[in-house]
This record gives sequence, structure tokens and C-alpha cells, in this order.
Amino acid sequence: MGPAATALLVNSWSPSEIIFSNASTQLSENLARALEHTIRPDGEDEFIAMCEHETNVGPWQKLAGRTRNKLLFWNPTRIQDAGSDQDGSNPYAVGYLVENLIPLLSSKTRLVALSACSNILGSFMDIKSITKIIRETVHERSGGLGRVEVVVDCVAYAPHRRIDVRDWDVDYAFFSYYKVYGPHIAAMYVRAGSAQSSLGSISHYFITDPTNRLQLGGPGYELTYAISRVLPYLMSIGNANTSDSSLVEKVISSMDELSIGSALTKSFDAIANQESTLVERLIGFLTEKKQWNRGIRVVGGVDLKERAPTISFVVVEGKDGKPAMRSQDIVAGVDAQGGIGIRFGHFYAARLIEFLGLPEADGVVRVSLVHYNTLEEVDAIITALKKVIGLKD
Repeated sequence: MGPAATALLVNSWSPSEIIFSNASTQLSENLARALEHTIRPDGEDEFIAMCEHETNVGPWQKLAGRTRNKLLFWNPTRIQDAGSDQDGSNPYAVGYLVENLIPLLSSKTRLVALSACSNILGSFMDIKSITKIIRETVHERSGGLGRVEVVVDCVAYAPHRRIDVRDWDVDYAFFSYYKVYGPHIAAMYVRAGSAQSSLGSISHYFITDPTNRLQLGGPGYELTYAISRVLPYLMSIGNANTSDSSLVEKVISSMDELSIGSALTKSFDAIANQESTLVERLIGFLTEKKQWNRGIRVVGGVDLKERAPTISFVVVEGKDGKPAMRSQDIVAGVDAQGGIGIRFGHFYAARLIEFLGLPEADGVVRVSLVHYNTLEEVDAIITALKKVIGLKD
């Protein structure tokens, strides 16, 4: 049931295009190993990665090293955002601009590793349009002879928006089920054509089917069955006639693929609406003039249409003369009040934290919200932050 439910969730062509492992990090590493036999060595191929979660960076850096090729970085840049950069002095108001990706593309570009959503900046990426630009640019610059593939990290994206691998036209995409209310297992979409033309086996020599060539040892049966419950839960959010307690077999068998896709779209629209309300309240607080003068700086942009409810910030020396605060001290102060869980650190995007000039060990304060959170809970977070940071009403 797990492959079938996952195929419906991400809109792949077939359950045979879905593989599993214990974590997204393992899936990405497996993919890099399987891809290696089609990589030209000694500078003939190039890889591009975003300055994001190490899961979709490290494997490509190691592959570049093994094949003596280059890994190029698409780094974020300062953005014009009046909300997060009120007077032009916030160095953390950054985002990814496609115009900075295009010069990196060439006839040598073999693979581009994207993140559908930054787990630090909270920004959504338009994967469909970016993939189209990548394919068209490489095609043009290679005289039609280039071969570029796209792999997308959807871990920070999957709880907030629907993954649609067909619409995106990507070759590989992965996410972690424990981020979307399931057990600790990860899934990857591997386009059938890409599996046939690009991937070798990293499994036993006698295993020839595309799925198990990448799926070492096979996933636990109890986990792959358990994840099949995620699909009807997500469908239930925006559809009153689909109960969370419904048997997944009934849900899948009683609706055609188009109907399931429509139901999921409706649910993710409901999720987006709820999360936008939560983000507006919290971002509104963090970017008020009083908080700006105190030294609170949102990391990333604040456009509600372009960001997830994953909100990071730091506290620098304030214009009111109050000192900067360490992220770990802010979190410790909130933890001490009880009932609220926020965290600090680099969240496995250490390269981005370093790029921003922040200490790796301290990183940012991150508040992670999802659709089932409430405005009352956001207000509780605001109250706790006011107490810790020293803000008065």
C-alpha cells in the first residue's frame, strides 16, 4: 500500500517509481552512488546545488570529488523586502534569484540539486519554472546535446504544499514521511526513464528491477504500510466526506486518480490558508518597528505567498542600545516557560548559516508551524518571546 499511496500523493506515473529508505539523507546518497557510472570524469560534467540542507548538497560534493568534477553553488542574495529589511540594513533578508542560477548553467551541467522550500529561509521555490529554465538553457548552450537532470529536496515543502512531480517535470524528488505526520521513513520518486538511462545498481548483482537497484535491503513492511495512512489523513483536511479513520484501501479504490488529485489540491489549499493566517500573525509581530529597534531580524523574506510557516530570526544589537542575544539563550528562555517548543541551530543547513555570517553552533531561532497550530498558540509564542527578549507591550 505504501508505494501506491505515495505515488498518488506526489502524482507520479506509477508506484514502481517510488523507493524508500530510513531517511532522505540515505536516499540522496544512494542516488549519487547509482548515478556515478554515467558521469563523465575530469571536469567534463558539473553539478549545481543550492546553499541548503546538507542532504541535497553533500552527496553531490562527494560525487564531484570522486569523479574529479566541479560542484557549483547557487547562493542566495539580498532581496528587496520592506518587511524583513526596513531600512536596508538587514543582511539576513536573502533569497534565491533565478538570474543568479542561469550563469552557472552550461553544456557541462549534468545535475541540478534544488530545494522546494528552504528550511531556514522558509521560502518556496517555483520548481516547475526553474526546471524549465534549466532544461532550456542547457539545451541551448549544449547545442541540443546536453543531458541534465533535476533532483528536488521536498522535506521542508511536503507538510505545506503538494508535491507534483509530473507537473514539475523533475527526475528525482524525495521527502521524509515523519515530516508529514507519518513514521520515520523517507520516500523518493525516481522517474522511470531516468532510472533506465542514468542509474546503475548499488544492490546485489542479480537484482535488476529499477526499484530494488536503489532500495538496499528493502524497507520495513510495517513502515510502508503505516505511511499509507498519511494519504487519507491529508485528504480529510479539506474534504469533509473523507474521514481520517477511513481505510486507505477504500479511499484509493473508491476514487479515480483525478479525483484523488483534486481532493489533495483542496486539502493543501486549506493548509495554505490556515498557515498564511499563522504566518501573518507571527511575522507581523517580529517585524513591528519596536521589534526592529530591539534588534529582531527575520532571516529570509516575509511575503506570505512565497513562504512556509517555518520562520527563522536572530536578535542583533538593537537600535535602542540593547545587546544582541544568542539564539540558544532565547530558546532556553522559552523552554523554561514550558508548553512551547522552538529550536535553535543550523538545522543541517550549515553552509547557509556560514554564508549568512552566523556562528554555526548558535545559528538561528526557528519557529516551525503547521496547519493544526492555532492563532492562540502563536500568541503564546509571542508572549513567551516578549518575556525572554525583554519587550514590553
